[in-house]
Amino acid sequence: MLRSRLLLIFVGLLFAGGILLQLVHVPNVAEGVVGEGIASGDLVKKFPNNSGNWIGRDEPLGPNESVAGAAARILNFDDYAYRIYRKGNRSIGVYVAYWAAGRMPTHKVASHTPDRCWTENGWKCDDMKFAVPVAFGGQALKPAEWRKFTPPGGGGTQYVLYWHLVGDEIYDYGERFNSRPHPIKWVRDSIAYAMKGSREQYFIRLTSDQPVENLLSDPELAPVMQMLASLGLRLDPATPDSKPEA
Repeated sequence: MLRSRLLLIFVGLLFAGGILLQLVHVPNVAEGVVGEGIASGDLVKKFPNNSGNWIGRDEPLGPNESVAGAAARILNFDDYAYRIYRKGNRSIGVYVAYWAAGRMPTHKVASHTPDRCWTENGWKCDDMKFAVPVAFGGQALKPAEWRKFTPPGGGGTQYVLYWHLVGDEIYDYGERFNSRPHPIKWVRDSIAYAMKGSREQYFIRLTSDQPVENLLSDPELAPVMQMLASLGLRLDPATPDSKPEA
């Protein structure tokens, strides 16, 4: 009996959330907004062009303007940067997307992770870790989601660290592979957006063909990591036990 009642309550919440979403307007990306082709907004200017012997190069969101433009419209961000730094045979990709307060519902941003978008394009997740501690040069960062992916056809393994910042808090995806949004959190965030709007958000992703955390020990990458820390990734030493957004 109790289980049936809980199920009815859950279905009711889903229904209510669906109705509220119909009342919420999510703005479309304005014509000419940053995101088509190579980034040219303020965010990319915060990155060092080169970091020691790491040589940076800006990359588009897709293989051509059409794909890059489509990605920008789907993600609906206000600004983004995507730069790959290379040093010898090593490389690290740094991607940051930014949404101003009220721009994009939290649950919409949370649904566009490598877990979903990469797997829908044929990538396979071979390993995953959750809320992984990350640090560089003695500076602790907020915990990240850790993934190991293989592209379609095999070979070319990519390691990923990613964070979703909502205000100054890390979005808690839970200990699960997020190929589909968590239903309860999706409803919760939908209702919260309908009633209060959304806070400022960043999605930050680091990628490499070797474990990213191994590269962060290189002091020459410190300027890049300091920039990311300044966006809100820095872990406040005064509150080491602070819990992420539930």
